[in-house]
Amino acid sequence: MPLTLRLALIAITLIYILLILRSIRRKKMNVSFSIFWIIAGIILIIFAIVPNMVEAVSKMLGFEAPSNMLFVLTIFIAFYLIFNLTTIMSQENKKNILLIQEVSLLKKKVEELEEKINEKKQEEK
Repeated sequence: MPLTLRLALIAITLIYILLILRSIRRKKMNVSFSIFWIIAGIILIIFAIVPNMVEAVSKMLGFEAPSNMLFVLTIFIAFYLIFNLTTIMSQENKKNILLIQEVSLLKKKVEELEEKINEKKQEEK
């Protein structure tokens, strides 16, 4: 990999990590989610600094080509992210159901109290 390409990759990855940190500071992203993306950025920087590392790791793991290892790794990461987001979505769905139930109960109590108030007003007349 040419030096200019490695330097560009390092610079872009550093900007990417800074944007993630900025999102955390502005509370647009949860810290638990951002850790994954920061680790991914650090790995990209390591691969840019040591370009033969991808080839060495892929040979060590038995892949015929480094690109095959990267595709498999990317697919596993995508599955992990999809699973994680599905889990979070399910938890949020349960929270929404509980909130809807609580609001409905509170609405019913308010209506009952309004009826009692109206009845007392009518009795006073």
